Amino acid sequence: MLLTQLKDPSQLKGLSEEELKDLARQIRLFLIQSISKTGGHLSSNLGAIELSLAIHTVFDSPKDKIIFDVGHQCYTHKIVTGRLDQFKSLRQYGGLSGYQKRSESEHDCWEAGHSSTSLSAGLGLAIARDLQGLDHEVVCVIGDGALGSGMALEALNDLGAQHRKMIIVFNDNEMSISPNIGGIERSITKVRTSKVYRETKKDLYDTLIASNTGKEILNFLRDYRDRIKEKVIDAPLFTAFDLDYIGPVDGNSLPDLISALQTAKEHDGPIVVHVLTNKGKGYAPAEQDTTGVWHGVGPFDIRSGQFLGQKKPDEISWSEVAARTLNRLAAQDPKLCVITPAMATGSALLPFAKKYPTRFFDPGIAEEHAVTMAGAMASGGLHPFVSIYSSFLQRAYDQILHDVARMDLPVVFGVDRAGLVGSDGETHQGIYDISFLNTIPNLIVCQPSSAQEAQNLIYTGFQAGHPFFIRYPRGNTLFTPNAQLEKVEIGTWTQYKVGLGACEQIVIAYGPDVPRIIARAQKENRNLMVVNARFFAPLDTKMLDEIYDSKLPVTIFETDSPQGGLSASIARYFESKHQDFDLLTLKDGFIPQGSIEQLRKEQQISLDDLFERLDTHAS
Repeated sequence: MLLTQLKDPSQLKGLSEEELKDLARQIRLFLIQSISKTGGHLSSNLGAIELSLAIHTVFDSPKDKIIFDVGHQCYTHKIVTGRLDQFKSLRQYGGLSGYQKRSESEHDCWEAGHSSTSLSAGLGLAIARDLQGLDHEVVCVIGDGALGSGMALEALNDLGAQHRKMIIVFNDNEMSISPNIGGIERSITKVRTSKVYRETKKDLYDTLIASNTGKEILNFLRDYRDRIKEKVIDAPLFTAFDLDYIGPVDGNSLPDLISALQTAKEHDGPIVVHVLTNKGKGYAPAEQDTTGVWHGVGPFDIRSGQFLGQKKPDEISWSEVAARTLNRLAAQDPKLCVITPAMATGSALLPFAKKYPTRFFDPGIAEEHAVTMAGAMASGGLHPFVSIYSSFLQRAYDQILHDVARMDLPVVFGVDRAGLVGSDGETHQGIYDISFLNTIPNLIVCQPSSAQEAQNLIYTGFQAGHPFFIRYPRGNTLFTPNAQLEKVEIGTWTQYKVGLGACEQIVIAYGPDVPRIIARAQKENRNLMVVNARFFAPLDTKMLDEIYDSKLPVTIFETDSPQGGLSASIARYFESKHQDFDLLTLKDGFIPQGSIEQLRKEQQISLDDLFERLDTHAS
């Protein structure tokens, strides 16, 4: 079958083994070419092509419910379900989502952008099916990284207790879960998934169940089978949760996958199908990647393997600014440790891990555990820095409140990818951290406007003696190492007078927008006061009083959620003084995918919008 003819998963049912293999080859070539132009999750999708085809060959979507954990490996699923023509818009404004999206297709029964939700969601769908007397399968595809999350393990525990019919496809592309996995298990799996075995097993069951003697024999065989399984076949992790197991299966072999999935489909109760896939299969740079560089990528040149649109020579990412500062501080402080839950590459922390291996901790996708562990490390006398993406930090709200803030423990947090992040869409926009952190006592929350200020704030964080949160955005910035790191007075803002005349208006902003606003005001010869509100908690109430006394028009330029954000805190402080101010901020609702520039225009928080508003006040 030609890839362009594929419009519905039912078309896979009649294809031969060779036709399916050829289709996998076509999809692999298409994904490499398409993602090289749009960017996206490359390695995970290249490794899951055969697995996705096998699932859609055996099961009947949308009747059968198929959930891909996180959803960042569902591109083949999207192609099979009729979305091939939309791939040119992948992860772009108004285009195809990089994850499963219920509004896109009836074949997307669940959606997520964070890991480890698939098993809980699958069990919920299985309960809904059973209580309504429906008859369909529930299939969850979860990777080895996501399976280690606490939420996934909680779901496994409940699934083992409820024992509902459900199929868990464990996509293992990095490590084994048991030393028992090897040649013996592969041989047994091949027998158990064969058609002859399945038919013989059914015939034997039908014969024995018809008599009392037969039932006794059947019980004996079952007991014997369970003893063998405990010793040889089942992975201990799944056995502990009372789940049946098939595997390991070659996750890039369509015949083996189809056989195993068909066996799982006929199984009564929860069962795990353990598949071994080759992440990045079919594209050498991705196959050889050992650090995760090719997991999520921007546009790249296929032939050379070079990424396009690289940063300027004098720029580095904000993550690198933090990482280099940590390296510098760690050389002077043997108690400084770094923790990041599964984001060592994205947060540019691999050089730290290499230089200080005994002081670097990556607990996997376990934000809650990472935060509580950091709190205890601080209480034990260490100086921990926790690097977590803003959209993942919200998963650890309870631990921040209960295990760090309540005891006022000196943990420094790097809130990476803060603010709008663009193409990952609603699930990854880092616009809520100010709001939820502002609800918790004892926290210091700030954001630098430049790399120089970022270095000083990180330095300050380790001397603060309280929970200290430094947020920084996705993207790059000019960088020069500070000759001397300086402590910043906590809760203070700075102000910049632009223009030669008397100040006419005041703009309160934060982060990298501050120098941009100053530069534009200078270019347009405006008489403007620009306030760098670098601390969200505590506020600079002294400067706020000066702003009130000035009686000048005030505009707050806020690029995160206003609910509980900077503007809300300022409004609360000014409540008794009845100070009015204008506000540019995000609209209410979830922010879709698109470039940051597009989203700012759509949300009316671009610099053009700000200066148009200032003109309105001036007229």
